[in-house]
Amino acid sequence: MKRKFIVSLTTVVIIGSIFTGCMRTSQSDAINQTQNSEAVQQTSQAQIGENQVLDIAVFEGGYGRAYWDAVAEAFELQNPNVDVVVNANPEIGDIIRPDLLSGNAPDFIYLPSSNKSGITDALVKDKLLTDLTDVFEDSEIKSKILPGFIDNVATQPYGDGKTYLAPLYYSTTGLFYNKTVFTQNGWEVPVTWDDFFDLGDKAKEVGRSLFTYQGLDPGYLEAMLLPAITAKVGPESFIKALNYEDGAWEQPGITEAMGQIEKIATGDYLMDGTVALSHTQAQQQFLRGNALFIPCGSWLEWEMADSPRENGFKWGFAAVPVFEEHDTKYVFTTIEEMYIPVASDQIDLAKAFLKFQYSDEAVALNAQNAKGIPPVKGAAEQLKAVVSLATYETYKLFDHGYEPSILRFGSVQGTEMSPRNELFDQVASVMNGEMTAAQWAAHMEEVSDAVRDYVVK
Repeated sequence: MKRKFIVSLTTVVIIGSIFTGCMRTSQSDAINQTQNSEAVQQTSQAQIGENQVLDIAVFEGGYGRAYWDAVAEAFELQNPNVDVVVNANPEIGDIIRPDLLSGNAPDFIYLPSSNKSGITDALVKDKLLTDLTDVFEDSEIKSKILPGFIDNVATQPYGDGKTYLAPLYYSTTGLFYNKTVFTQNGWEVPVTWDDFFDLGDKAKEVGRSLFTYQGLDPGYLEAMLLPAITAKVGPESFIKALNYEDGAWEQPGITEAMGQIEKIATGDYLMDGTVALSHTQAQQQFLRGNALFIPCGSWLEWEMADSPRENGFKWGFAAVPVFEEHDTKYVFTTIEEMYIPVASDQIDLAKAFLKFQYSDEAVALNAQNAKGIPPVKGAAEQLKAVVSLATYETYKLFDHGYEPSILRFGSVQGTEMSPRNELFDQVASVMNGEMTAAQWAAHMEEVSDAVRDYVVK
């Protein structure tokens, strides 16, 4: 029988909670019971008792359901006394909400925090997730995970060094280009910002613009701006700005990184008309050869699969430039999380199943059935035969020393202001020459001042 915990339902907002404070005491007791247990046992087949059932709830999105059925079967074969019950649905968040409220929580959940249901964010806010730190301190698991995928704000939401959410799928963003054009002109993919703008001057000579972006959807520019800032000031300094620390947006390095975006406009490197284009219009212009680069994620290729393009088009993918050649190179990365509710009565078994997601067998099953992989060293090779070369390259970057930039603005509630929107809503003004990089940074400092008292803690 599931451990019971009583909660009351409140209005769900994106960063809000579905669980109210009336049960803080029982929540804390449950959390302490989990976190203060004796040294973590290594769950193995020998430790798993007879006829145990593991209830898992998984989001059936773009990666589908087939993987979960396959991995459940594989786990059962290794653990004959376990029955893994898979509940998969596109609306899984809304489906499990009554179970969470009644105390009949699933034992294991895969549900991205970006999901519209708000369930994951609510569980994080109310501290109703099992501490998974021991899973990633396991020497076998620790040696497999790619650098940067565990010690970040997405997996360690409380900033205490403890892991509560595990990374499953991840998507990378960067700059897409046409390899054929580069080969025909003898051009190299730029590594530094100086290289980038030098290439822009060469592009002008052959009638091409250096850059376009999804003008009416400037949030796509996070693929370029966020890793540029991270590379210049370092993750720790940038996190201070994202968490609204007084004066953090006025760091010279942040202004300098923003200045590279400004230079695209002031140096006449931006494709004419970009600011007024929708995301598909900008992407179509890129495919037709009117700009060398466009920022986007690994979904761009299939999203534009039926769009016309210039002859001989061949997808290429590159990371965002850095200031100095030997700077740490970052790739803005989003992850989809899996976790274990603190109310599960199968925590050890659920941890064993979670660990299994990083096994060689599960990685291969994931690639075959979902065309996705967890952030495991060498896992990109599993995708080579099932995805396009360009998509493969978006995953392969991490095997070449690049690091993920997994950063988010601190959550705020009680205010209508969205700091992320405030950051990217200024892009048009910058590109139109109406705002300088210094003014852009100053605006974000003002935003920080305005929302600091509304931070979710």
